[in-house]
Amino acid sequence: MRTTPLTLAVLTAFVAAGAVTGSFLSGPPESMLDFAAVNAEGVKAGRWWSLFTSMFFASNPAAYLAAALMILLLLGLAERKLGPVRTAAFYFGGQFASVTLFFLITQLAQRAGDPWLGPMENTLLMGPYAPVLAASLAASGLFPPLWQRRLRTAVLSTALVLVLYVGHAEAVVGLLGALLGLAAGWWIQSDQGVLHRHRSTGRETRNLLALTVAIFAIGPMLTAAAKSPAGPLALLRNVVLNPLPTLSQLEGNCGGTLDAGCLELDRQGLGGPLGLALAVVPVILLLICADGMRRGRKLALWIAIVVQLSVAALSAVYLALFAQVAGSVSLQDTSALESKFVHVLPLVAVPVLLVVLLLAYRRHFRIRTSSRALRALALTVGGTWLALASLYTASWYAAGGPRRDGGLLVLAGELARQYLPIPLPGLYRRVFENHSAMETVLFAYSGVIFWIVALAGVWMVLLGRQDHSDAGADDREAARELVRRSGDSLSWMALWEPNKYWFLPGGAAGIAYQQHGSVALTLAGPFGDPLQREEAAEGFLRFCAEHALIPCFYSCTDGLWPMLSDRGFSRVSVAQETRLSVRELEFKGKEWQNVRTALNRAKKLGVNAQWGNYSSLPQSLRTQLSEVSEEWAAQKTVPEMGFTLGGIDELMDDDVLCCLAVDEQGLVHGVTSWLPAYKDGHVVSWTLDFMRRRGEGFPGVMEFLVASAVLELRKTVEVISLSGSPLAQDPAVPGGGGREQETEVLSGILDVVGRALEPIYGFRSLATFKSRFKPEYRTLYLYYQDPLHLPAIGRALSRAYLPGLSIRQSARLLRTLVR
Repeated sequence: MRTTPLTLAVLTAFVAAGAVTGSFLSGPPESMLDFAAVNAEGVKAGRWWSLFTSMFFASNPAAYLAAALMILLLLGLAERKLGPVRTAAFYFGGQFASVTLFFLITQLAQRAGDPWLGPMENTLLMGPYAPVLAASLAASGLFPPLWQRRLRTAVLSTALVLVLYVGHAEAVVGLLGALLGLAAGWWIQSDQGVLHRHRSTGRETRNLLALTVAIFAIGPMLTAAAKSPAGPLALLRNVVLNPLPTLSQLEGNCGGTLDAGCLELDRQGLGGPLGLALAVVPVILLLICADGMRRGRKLALWIAIVVQLSVAALSAVYLALFAQVAGSVSLQDTSALESKFVHVLPLVAVPVLLVVLLLAYRRHFRIRTSSRALRALALTVGGTWLALASLYTASWYAAGGPRRDGGLLVLAGELARQYLPIPLPGLYRRVFENHSAMETVLFAYSGVIFWIVALAGVWMVLLGRQDHSDAGADDREAARELVRRSGDSLSWMALWEPNKYWFLPGGAAGIAYQQHGSVALTLAGPFGDPLQREEAAEGFLRFCAEHALIPCFYSCTDGLWPMLSDRGFSRVSVAQETRLSVRELEFKGKEWQNVRTALNRAKKLGVNAQWGNYSSLPQSLRTQLSEVSEEWAAQKTVPEMGFTLGGIDELMDDDVLCCLAVDEQGLVHGVTSWLPAYKDGHVVSWTLDFMRRRGEGFPGVMEFLVASAVLELRKTVEVISLSGSPLAQDPAVPGGGGREQETEVLSGILDVVGRALEPIYGFRSLATFKSRFKPEYRTLYLYYQDPLHLPAIGRALSRAYLPGLSIRQSARLLRTLVR
C-alpha cells in the first residue's frame, strides 16, 4: 500500500463511484451521464470536467471488472516505476490527450463521410482504459528490455485487435491512449540516452510472434461475443462464423440498396453448437500453432502462415463478391459504396501483413518435424477425410443423388462445404431438404469429426512430449549417448540445434556437423569410442566425397593432425582454449588480487553462488535469468551468435549446470553455465559456455562466478575449461600460432574479422578476462583440404555463427569490417 498509493486511491474512487451511483449492473443512470460520460457536445457546452470524471465509471459489469484489473495491475506497475507524481501526470494527461485526439479524428472522419469513425463524434465515452494504457506504456521506457517488449507487444496487439474486430469508441480511445503512452515511453528512453531498437534473442522473438498470432487468432471470436461490432474486420465474422454467400444470395439480401447490414447473412446449412465448433477451428488451430511457434517449431510457423493466407483468400473472394454486387446495385450516393468497399479491404490486408511478419522472422524457427511424424499426421488426417467422404458419397449414390441433384459437381460442392466455408456459386443450397437421414447426419457431423482428428494430430506433433517428432531427434539421442561415453571439452555442443550427425557403421563414434552450401562444417572432433575417432574422421571424409561436400573440421585439437596432414590437409588456429587445473589452484599472490577482491565484495554484499540445472531453479530466478540475457542481447547491433556459443535454449538441458550470483534480496547479478565433458562414461571436466551479467551487477561479478566454479567443481573434477574465445587467438601464447605458411592469408582475414567484431561481441576482451586465471592454453584448429575452398568455408562459418543475419545487418557488418 505504501508503494502504490495513487493506484489504490484511483481504484477506491472507481469502485466507490460505481457503488454509490448503482452503476455496476447497467452503467450510470441517465440523469448522471453529463457527469459520468464525456462527448464532444458536452465539452463544447462547457462540461470540460467530464473529461476526468468519466474515468471513474463503466457501462456494464464486464467493463467494471476489466477496468478494475487494469488499474490494479497496469497502473500499479507504472507507479512502481514512475512514482506517484509522474504516474498521476501521465494518467490524467493521457486521458486529456487521448480523448482530445479522439474528438479531432472523429470530426475529420465525419466531414469525410466515414461511416465508422464519423458517427462516433458524439458517442458517450466512459472508463479509465486510455489513461491506464497511456501511463503503463509510458512507464515501459524504464523497464528492462525483456518486459518492455512483452508489455508493449501485448498491450498494442490487444488494443489493435479490439479496434479492428470490435471497433467501439472505447476501443479506439484505448488504442490512442496506448500510442500516446508508447510515445511517452520513447521520450523517457531518449531522456536516458537509450532510445534505440532493442535487439532480442531468438527465443524472445519467437515468444513475441507467438503472442501476436494468439491475440489475432481470437479476433473473430470477439466479433461474435461483442454487441454490434463495428470494426473494419467485423465482417470477418461472416467468413469464419458463417459460410461465404454466393453472388445470388448477396444480390437477394442486398436488393436495390447497399447499407452496413447488407452483407451480414444468417447462417445457412449447419447451425447450432456443431456449426460453432466448425467456426472455432481456425482459432484453436492458430492457438496450437502459437504454442508450437513458442517452442521453435518450423511446422507451426508454416501452418500459421497457411491459415492466414486462407483467411486472406476467403476475404478476397468476399471482397470480389461484394464488388460484383455493388456493380449491379443502383446507388444514388456512391460515397457510401466507396466507403464500405474501403472497409472491406482490411479483411485481406491484415492477414497478409501477419504473413509478411512471420516470413520476415522465419529464420528463428529451426526445429524441423521428423518425416515419420509428418507421414503419420498426413495418413491420419488424410485417412479420416477419405473415410468420411467415402461414406457420404456412398450414401449420396444410394439415395439417388445423381438423379436428384444433377451431377458430380453438386456432390463436390457438398463435400467441400462440410469442411471449408467456401462459396460455390450455383451449387450451394440447403442440403437438409430432400436428403436421407444418413446424408443429413454425415453432413452435420463429418466436418466436426474430421477437424477434431486434425487438431488432435497437429497437437500431438507440435506439442506432444511422449514421442520424438523432431527431425533428427533419434540421431540426437544416439549422439548424446556417445558424448556421455567420451568426447572433447566442446563435444556437448554437438547436441545443439541445428547440428546433423554422421555415425560409424555400428554406432561406436560419430561427428556433428552443419551443412552450409557445399561445406560440411564439423563442430569439434569425433565423439564416442576414443579408439575409433580416427576411423570416424576417415569415414566422414568418405561420406563428404560421396555427397560432393567440402569437409572442414572446426575447433578441433591437434589429435587429428597426423592423420589429416597425411591426406594433404592444412590448418589454422581459430581459438585458444583456456584450461584450469582446479585442484592445484590457490588464489594467493599479487596476480590473484582481482579475484580475491571480487570474492570479498560478493561476501560483503551478501551475494552467494547458487548451483543447479535450469529446471530445478525457482521460477523467480529463471525469469531473472531471461531478463539478464535479454538485457545483454539488447546491447548488440547484430543477432545472437550460435554454433559454439550457446544461449538460453541450450541452458535448459538438465545435464548442464548453472551458477547464479544471487544477493540476499533474490536479485540475480550474473549467470554462467557449464557443459559436461566425459571420458569412459564419467564426467572428467566442465566447460564454460553461457556468460551474462546484469547491467547493475556489482563490479567483478564474472570473476566471482568463475572463482566460485573453481571452488565448487574441484570437488569432483581435476580440470575445467573456460572454453575458447573465437577469432581471438594470440600468437604470443605458446602454440597459439599453429599457422602453416599457406594459411597466412586466412589467418590475416580471421584476425581482421576478430578486430572488427570486438566492439560488438568482445571476443578479445573475453580472452583477456580468462587470462586473469593463469590458465593452460590449448590451441583449437580449423582443418581444410584445399585453399580454393577457403571462400566457401568462410561463408559457411559466417552462416553458422550468425544464422539470423539479415541483408541489412550483413551490410552494417561489412561497413564495420571496411572501417
